[in-house]
Amino acid sequence: MNPLTLLWVVGCFCLSLRAAQDSTDWKPVHCDSAKPYHGPKLHARPPASVFAGASGALNGSLDTNTSMRLEKALERALTATQAPAVTVAVGVPGRGLWSATRLGQLAAGEPSPQVFYWASAGKAFTAVVILQLVEEGKLKLDDKLARWFPDFPNAKVITLDHLLTHTSGLYSFQNDSTLRSRPGYKSPETLLAVAKAHGNAFCPGEYWAYCNTGYVLLARIVEQVEGQPFHAVVTRRIMDRLELKHTRSLAPNAPVANIAPAHPSKPEETEAGFHFSTPFGAGNVVGTAEDLVRFWHALLGGRLVKPKTMQGMFERLHPMFGQPQFYGRGVMLYEVPKPDGSTQVWLGHSGGCPGIKAVMAYAPEAGAFVAVALNNDGSAEATAHLLLKALKETP
Repeated sequence: MNPLTLLWVVGCFCLSLRAAQDSTDWKPVHCDSAKPYHGPKLHARPPASVFAGASGALNGSLDTNTSMRLEKALERALTATQAPAVTVAVGVPGRGLWSATRLGQLAAGEPSPQVFYWASAGKAFTAVVILQLVEEGKLKLDDKLARWFPDFPNAKVITLDHLLTHTSGLYSFQNDSTLRSRPGYKSPETLLAVAKAHGNAFCPGEYWAYCNTGYVLLARIVEQVEGQPFHAVVTRRIMDRLELKHTRSLAPNAPVANIAPAHPSKPEETEAGFHFSTPFGAGNVVGTAEDLVRFWHALLGGRLVKPKTMQGMFERLHPMFGQPQFYGRGVMLYEVPKPDGSTQVWLGHSGGCPGIKAVMAYAPEAGAFVAVALNNDGSAEATAHLLLKALKETP
């Protein structure tokens, strides 16, 4: 299999398990209780041994020979993807970290970007904050949505865990064609009003359907619990704690001048004037690949939440879109094909929208962390695959 077509990319505005629907054919469901799961078979949770190699330090740089192989792999990826700009990083616990940012053919007058948009990979940041609040006793996973949003459809039976795992049944706001036709920034209130008006597709727990609305609600709940804007809470609890100097949780309608702009392959099909802060808790993080590797390394190493909590994020893994990908609590598990027909596991999160593709992951078999963000429609996962493969190559 060509590694450049290895994986289907999960976008920041993904369609749900049921295809995008508008008000003309949406049939809302009213529920008195949560329901048992009736979807495709769940993936088994990873054994604790999978996380054993994730906690070693990432101090220093990778050796010269390894760095040279990674540079060559990056050049191959740039040739294949034709990305105007890319940020990549590979970290091997106990050995060090390598990172690079490359610029291809920028548009006339387009400034060199300083940071990249990570789209739905930002959901992992939202999930971490929620789980930190659970550990502190300020929230419980079985808290009902009605505690904060009593007038939302089925709020009395939707839990925080349903929101984290995309099993709430809520309408995902980006499926609304009228909303998509409106250019520019949209506020969280606007997104929630659209979802509320459509109602729910199924009773909570019954199925899995990717839902950005759930993560907007989670971010609003964080604000009510912490008494601060969501972006300020994420900054304090994650960026400041890990000293991520080049990563930001965007404030609503924040300036985007230094962010690598999207270069969609089909501009006519994209949302006009899409603003990177619009998804709010569903994906508002910008930064460099090195910072994203350090974030993912800290999470899987048990430095942002307790190891038991972190492993619980991979406890119930729901199949995604008929692909070899599975979703937990703000995290993904990938089954990546190998040349011999077997598969290897990655633990991470993808993100994307037209003209933006990103992934951060830990590959236990390689014993390495990887992060990639492109500002076109090339495959971030395939680029990550090439980089991880370079680690195994002999000089």
